[in-house]
Amino acid sequence: MSNTPDRTPARFSWDKIRPREYLHYIPCFDGFQCARLEVPLNWNATNRDSEPKAIVAVIRLPSKVPVTDSRYGGAIVTNPGGPGESGIHQLLTSGKHLQTIADAGKSAGRDGKFFDLISFDPRGVNNTVPRLKCFPNAATEIKYLDQLLDYSLLWSSPNVLGLEWGNAQALGESCSRKDPSTGIEAVHYVNTAQTVEDMLLIVERHGEWREAEARRLLGLSQPKILEIYELAMQRLKWTRDLEKMKYWGLSYGTTLGQTFAAMHPSRIDRMVIDGVMNAADYYAGAWMKNLVDSDKIITTYSRYCFEAGPDRCPLHMNTSVEDIARRFEDVMMDLKTNPIAMPGGDENGPALLTYKDMHLHLLGGMYSSYSHAENLFRLVAGIDARNSTIIREGILGTGREIPKRSKQCVHDGPFSDACVSQSYISMLGPNQAIACMDSAWNNSSSLTKTQFGGYLDDLKTMSKWISPSWARNKLACVGYKGKPAWTFDGPIRGNTSYPILAIGNTHDSVCPLRNAVEITHLFPSSIVVQQDSEGHCFQSSPSTCTGRIIREYFQSGKLPDNGTVCMPEYKPFVGCMNRDEDGKCKSLGEEDESIFKAIEGLT
Repeated sequence: MSNTPDRTPARFSWDKIRPREYLHYIPCFDGFQCARLEVPLNWNATNRDSEPKAIVAVIRLPSKVPVTDSRYGGAIVTNPGGPGESGIHQLLTSGKHLQTIADAGKSAGRDGKFFDLISFDPRGVNNTVPRLKCFPNAATEIKYLDQLLDYSLLWSSPNVLGLEWGNAQALGESCSRKDPSTGIEAVHYVNTAQTVEDMLLIVERHGEWREAEARRLLGLSQPKILEIYELAMQRLKWTRDLEKMKYWGLSYGTTLGQTFAAMHPSRIDRMVIDGVMNAADYYAGAWMKNLVDSDKIITTYSRYCFEAGPDRCPLHMNTSVEDIARRFEDVMMDLKTNPIAMPGGDENGPALLTYKDMHLHLLGGMYSSYSHAENLFRLVAGIDARNSTIIREGILGTGREIPKRSKQCVHDGPFSDACVSQSYISMLGPNQAIACMDSAWNNSSSLTKTQFGGYLDDLKTMSKWISPSWARNKLACVGYKGKPAWTFDGPIRGNTSYPILAIGNTHDSVCPLRNAVEITHLFPSSIVVQQDSEGHCFQSSPSTCTGRIIREYFQSGKLPDNGTVCMPEYKPFVGCMNRDEDGKCKSLGEEDESIFKAIEGLT
């Protein structure tokens, strides 16, 4: 479950950084600091010192103030979701927006806090080693993605199930391969519990870095005032084995957060989890607690469309909400059996608009209300009217460019680090490997085709829109036969040292609100905030109300009343939700405008 905007950051060679047992940062990208942290490959090994190591890629977006400034608020560790999403990619594309939301506004004065943001690539992901080497290079990964069956064909016959089963087996076995250069089968070390321990070590090492950085900065100051020096060092001293974490996790990042809270309940300073997964369902490999609200999104969009009228919504039929929803469904379903042919032109060859194309647009609209919902309905209306320009747009919007192999990749050969890390294409391999190792205790790889058929029937009753593609999560583990080297087998619950702030949308495409509500029972004293919007996670529909709550929580620890409901600033077709007596949109204040722009940048 991805929550990282699709923007490609500049290249940087992580080989420039020597791995260390502490955080030694060097400048990277543009305004960031990068480090490679050496951690035990297996946190439960009898003798970790003599065992192989993993190297975690860590990135820091520095605070706007130095650590010696009284306004320095510490570090917030983030995770974008997945499993298998790159925290490096998240911070490069979204870090400054996240920092704006958490940092103090202008009105806070000297009491406001400013934070470092820290993220990392989890086990098996992107720049962290050992890598999962599921594909020999980026081009073969894209070819695998493009050859997957059209969503319109999924589960339509035993032959289709056989093809999907074979694809899943092939990918699982490929991701399970032993790295020829190290002899390590990385898949056994990528599960969430190992990553939790990596995260705790990052927090500890940040405390060590904070104290060292304070000594460095205070040592440069002239003249030295002993009392000021001692007060600053008392505030910034590394509290060995007691450092607490500030955390902000989205989607699967909420499972990572919940697992951390269960394993280390006394080590939480702040924890925001948004788009909450049901961790017990995830660890069981059930995948049955995700889609209960997803179809309500299209129904709700249809209601907004009807309320807005035909001038604002091209699918409007001047009849009823139900007719709009029915028209949407009819157009989409017709593409399964009647894809639209487009002849070649001066710039494009002949092409076909299929259900697969529109399913990708559908997922975009259901995940990201603010940025994609209206365009989704525009595309469907254009297809219904056989508007050739819009049809062509629907086709062109889903293609992938196959990258050329780098010179280093050509030199080092298939499955080399240069080939595997050439570009960040998708989380497909790590996503499935991490999830399958997390559920391996439940023998998820022993799934039979009959059992899968029963699961598919149950899933279809929840969602007609997302269930076909979602079912691949359940099927993914048939190719993974091993177990994780170590896992956490305790319950995902506990009494945390500080209350957790859980956020859920009224209708989330894959993480329903009820999962966020459940957090208040699993972790007593936690608070749930409901954002009255559609889509996946809070940024799917920018709400300054939600943004202010997150800021205040990180700033002072203040929590709203449990069950607080926040409205988004805009809803599809309807427009702004905050109007004056003349019906015009009210302007936002300076700080709210800053929060809104930051959330908008995340969509």
